Amino acid sequence: MSENGPTHGLWRDAYHKDRENGSMVSGKFVAIDWQWDGVVRNYRHDGAWEFQIQVPGYEGTQMMWWNARSYDAPGAKTEHISPDTRPGMSGFIQGSTAGYFGHYYIHDLTDALNAVDTFPKELKSSYYVYQGENDIRAQIELNGDGLFRKVEQCLNINDATQNCDNDNSIKNTFEDVDGLEIIAAADGLYAVIQEDSGAELGERMFISSALEHEKDGKELTYYFMAMSGGKYNTRMAAHVGVPATTNDGGGSHEFSGIIDLSGMVAKESGSSNFMIKAHDGAAKRAAELKVPINDKLIALNLQAHNLDSGAVKALKADRGGQVLVYQPSI
Repeated sequence: MSENGPTHGLWRDAYHKDRENGSMVSGKFVAIDWQWDGVVRNYRHDGAWEFQIQVPGYEGTQMMWWNARSYDAPGAKTEHISPDTRPGMSGFIQGSTAGYFGHYYIHDLTDALNAVDTFPKELKSSYYVYQGENDIRAQIELNGDGLFRKVEQCLNINDATQNCDNDNSIKNTFEDVDGLEIIAAADGLYAVIQEDSGAELGERMFISSALEHEKDGKELTYYFMAMSGGKYNTRMAAHVGVPATTNDGGGSHEFSGIIDLSGMVAKESGSSNFMIKAHDGAAKRAAELKVPINDKLIALNLQAHNLDSGAVKALKADRGGQVLVYQPSI
């Protein structure tokens, strides 16, 4: 964490402000002195507290945990982790509610696991930025969709290139990235991004262009998929809901959950037989890599927080929502 180090002395949130695609940080994953013993206890006994003390084996040095803000100050949450399922790769992609996401690669994992009888003390790693906490308006393609209702509380915002997350609060970045899933296709990796910002005009969902981190001055493109809900959304304000009477007033929605169905439903060439058998997760992942992105079928979950009346309330359910199937067209 020195000024001459890989992050230039910046904690994770600060590092990602105005950070371009392809920026790289080298580092390590270091084992903490904690392991769950199989007994359910409260959070006081959780391993997360280990990240407020020095890194084991690097006490008194500038090698520090890359926390959001520091060892003892709050920062943005990291949310969903999605694996890199390509053969020969060990890594994952992770997002933050601050509006950035990137790719963590773990190097020489097989060698490290084979070299010791117990879990390795550390693993070499590198991290590449896909999206910094930047203005993304010019990176979004709406294709004529994503138009917002115009209201005084979200002044001068017309469409889903921006986010009105509260009255008189307009954001030009991603806001509160929650759902994040990598879609592995024959033509590359793609990210589905689901915000959970409490957007007043409609929560947004996007799919990225093929992921790359060449640091060539080019940023990713984000294709508008859908929006839903919002306090000032005309359908929500008119109490539209399915089933009828479940909407008791305008409120926020949340896209949350993504499943690539393509590996499950892929057929053998020239046959009506499915490519994989049921309950074979590894085969599902391998089959996904054979399907081009525009041939994918992707299941998406939508939580409609204001659909909590009528039949939903009578059945003592949590809230309404939908499960949708989406086919990209990039």
